[in-house]
Amino acid sequence: MNKSGTQSIKVFLGCNFILSLAIGLGYFLFVGRYPAEIAFSVIAYLSNTAMIYAVLSVPALLLFFAGAGRALFAPVFAFLQLILVVDVAVYKIFRFHINSMVVNLILTPGGLQSLDQGTGMKIFFFALAFGLLALEIWFYGLAVRPGGRLAAALKKNTALILCSLIFLVALDKTLFAWGILYDKVYITGNSKLFPLYQPLKIRTFASKYLGVKLDSEVGVRISKKYSKLDYPKLELDIKPPARPLNVLIIVTDSFRYDMLDKEITPELWAFSKKAAVFKEHYSGGNCTRFGIFSIIYGIYGNYWFSMLGERRSPVMMDAFASLGYDIRVLASAKLSFPEFNKTCFVNVPRENIYDEPKSDGKDGKDREITDKFLDFLKARTGKKPYFGFIFYDASHGSYEYPPGFEKFKPSAGFANYLALTKENILPLFNKYKNSIRYEDSLTGDILRFMAKHGDLKDTAVIVTGDHGEPFFEKGYHGHNQAYSAEEVKVPLVFYLPGRAPGVITGVTSHMDIAPTLLKLAGARNPPADYSNGADLFEKSSRPFVSVFSWDTSAIIKDGSALVMPLEAYGGGLKIYDKDYRPVAGKKAFESFSPYILTFQQEAKRFYK
Repeated sequence: MNKSGTQSIKVFLGCNFILSLAIGLGYFLFVGRYPAEIAFSVIAYLSNTAMIYAVLSVPALLLFFAGAGRALFAPVFAFLQLILVVDVAVYKIFRFHINSMVVNLILTPGGLQSLDQGTGMKIFFFALAFGLLALEIWFYGLAVRPGGRLAAALKKNTALILCSLIFLVALDKTLFAWGILYDKVYITGNSKLFPLYQPLKIRTFASKYLGVKLDSEVGVRISKKYSKLDYPKLELDIKPPARPLNVLIIVTDSFRYDMLDKEITPELWAFSKKAAVFKEHYSGGNCTRFGIFSIIYGIYGNYWFSMLGERRSPVMMDAFASLGYDIRVLASAKLSFPEFNKTCFVNVPRENIYDEPKSDGKDGKDREITDKFLDFLKARTGKKPYFGFIFYDASHGSYEYPPGFEKFKPSAGFANYLALTKENILPLFNKYKNSIRYEDSLTGDILRFMAKHGDLKDTAVIVTGDHGEPFFEKGYHGHNQAYSAEEVKVPLVFYLPGRAPGVITGVTSHMDIAPTLLKLAGARNPPADYSNGADLFEKSSRPFVSVFSWDTSAIIKDGSALVMPLEAYGGGLKIYDKDYRPVAGKKAFESFSPYILTFQQEAKRFYK
């Protein structure tokens, strides 16, 4: 490998490095104005670009010294720079980076039109591509020109440049690790700003070996002045009713829609005859994080990362606090993971949260928080309204319940999850149903107490699940995997004093809960000011629901699902029918394409 060739590679990559930095300046439109945030973003930006080019240098060297491969240098790097341009544009539209959904939109007939991009955009795109190709040809000429000044400057300063870049990478990763350990929101809020950014996460190591105390109460939040969020769009205008209602939300983990049954959940089944029952109700996520987030915030799950990064409290919780409600949150599992203590309940006083019950087992902890809430009801004096949130956990994962609740048999005491199949899943499914039946008994204890003491006369009660739980009905077991009905459809029983009971068959979402409760509290804003949802009791047609996970989301329409990756590594866009079987072809995509524009508008509505 001759020295002149290596020097040419340095010049060519150096020119492209500077060009990438220039193109990527578009990401800084989404950086807040706080000085510490700007400083970290600049360091992370330089570090991230340097790491990408360190990886690119290996194939570049191989290509250059392959001889014939040199002819590909200009078009390959022009293509890479074009991808970066597209990524900046995609981030502006969706607030996530380029992935196979975008590729499908570009390559599928009618796809660009669904994003309101017509002929003019296509002409601009191809002009930009040819411009970048011409620029790369010029870069290549500079790189191979003997005795060039740029090559001489790089040769003289190679060691200094490399040391500077290594220092920036080390500083970036150290700052991010420090930020995530000590809750420095100006740092953690930008973990997804740059493409392929790799944060250094050492929470477990630091807690175990360095004695760092994690999940302490949040002390710093980003001011709205520096925020990237436009949430809410307008401050709430609330005229509270003369007699405000108490609010109680009971969430059972992994409570899927078909478990609302008189044999499995007899207590809730009986109570539902006095309430509104929503038969086509969807969680906002296929896991706890996004399911609870969609209930409390009433917005799309992609906002989770920004709300967590900025420690931005949900409008609904702040509204009830401002109205003087006594807020009580009881959970069997700690609210630090998922980080609900830094999102959903970040402004709730710590003394009003009970999430470390002392009892053994999940079933014992669920019993304890039930008794704790009953004690709260018994001790109430005066007319101060309350907002209660109870989150049961025994039906999650291990499906626990005490003796006396094994109605469905055979019930597996222990299952080898690696060996589970459709043929041997029944004992585990029965165990799950028994755990749901136990949770139902706890819910029944609360509802019976309230009925006996007249509390139902002035309390709105919601009982639901955070997500579902499949048992090989669609080919797999467990949540946080896909978007089948068993995983994302949940029961919703909504008791409202004075409202006639009934069954509602229209499609609804967890994102509709916050707007409904705020309207009951006297909010006069349209839901669009603070939510992606609508009033549950409005008779309006919903063409689709959106459901989220960590790195994918889904548009669900008539039971079919368009699954879209939110990250570059997320694989291809996929479509599934009502039985969650993959569907291919142009016609399948076209049935969803009219809704993609609405989806992306909602996914960015609460960003500046």
